[in-house]
Amino acid sequence: MAVAKAAESIQIERIRTTKYLLSPENFQNFHRPVAANLKEFIMKKLLSLSLVSLLLASVTAPTLAQTTAVTPKYRIALVLGTTTDNFYTSMQCGAQAEAKRLGDVELTVQGAPAWDATLQTPVVNAVVASNVQAIAIAVNDGQALYAPLKAANDKGIKIIGVDTRLADSSFVVTNISSDNRALGEEAARTLAKLMGEKGTAMVPPILPGVITVADRIQGFLDEIKANHKNIKVVYKGASQDSSAFSAAFAANPDVTGMFLIANTEALLAAGAIRQLPAERRDKISVVSFDASPALVQSLKDNQIQAIVAQKPAEMGALAVQNARKALMGTSMPKNIPTGGVGLTRSNVSNPDFAQYIYKANCN
Repeated sequence: MAVAKAAESIQIERIRTTKYLLSPENFQNFHRPVAANLKEFIMKKLLSLSLVSLLLASVTAPTLAQTTAVTPKYRIALVLGTTTDNFYTSMQCGAQAEAKRLGDVELTVQGAPAWDATLQTPVVNAVVASNVQAIAIAVNDGQALYAPLKAANDKGIKIIGVDTRLADSSFVVTNISSDNRALGEEAARTLAKLMGEKGTAMVPPILPGVITVADRIQGFLDEIKANHKNIKVVYKGASQDSSAFSAAFAANPDVTGMFLIANTEALLAAGAIRQLPAERRDKISVVSFDASPALVQSLKDNQIQAIVAQKPAEMGALAVQNARKALMGTSMPKNIPTGGVGLTRSNVSNPDFAQYIYKANCN
């Protein structure tokens, strides 16, 4: 009986405790301190997170700025001798490829559509106004371009000569070109061999303005005079069209060899030779500078017997390299020569030689 009463007493106490804990008023009273504590906890956490975020922002902001900053670029302009010659197209291709390889060069390529100092001068002035830091240029006239390029240099712009050069290059950082005298001498030896070391060779006259062209003609003349005594030299007229060749052929019926200085002239000469009677045409051997696709086709067709290919793509690459070096304060030689390659019908299809054929475009 006593045990039964004790059990009943425990059961009643459980009911009372449960009722106390779960009554609406006590439920509310029970959670009030917990809610207050929870609110305080959350506020503290939010404050802590805010402080952490500010701290991270202060640490990472400079790092992000550093990783997203644009690398400064060297602003270099290449002014071509003309935009319509494959020689200068190849130069442009070489320059653009080198600028891309270096990654920190902003290269601008400009030029006039014809070889004319009065057309090239405004191009130079526009390039100077565009805020470039260096100009690599194939000047159309070594005297006429002196004033605008000297004015550019006086503004702090570095000047690089490429292919051709100024008559006074005292302020020019470096000149990059073929060794034109040496290549002219080699052309003379090649033509003399084709002519059987005798006969009459026609060459273009030396005109003022383009010093590198004058060098290659002078190299040719010096070699003929020194080592090929049985070859006589005559000159074609100064005209830049086919009439000069027609007149020279009429005045010199004994011509059996021709030395030509560039793509355009050689193509005009090849056209004039085709108009001659076969008995004369087949006796004339031609050696020319420059390896445009059209001139190489004339070589393959045996209208021209040998070509002195320059390396314009290499010139373009060296122009970008050395303009960049000049802007970095690096010294360099005053003259940087590039080589040449002899092309004939027997080797022009060989990849080792065909790589020197000039490009029609940079694709």
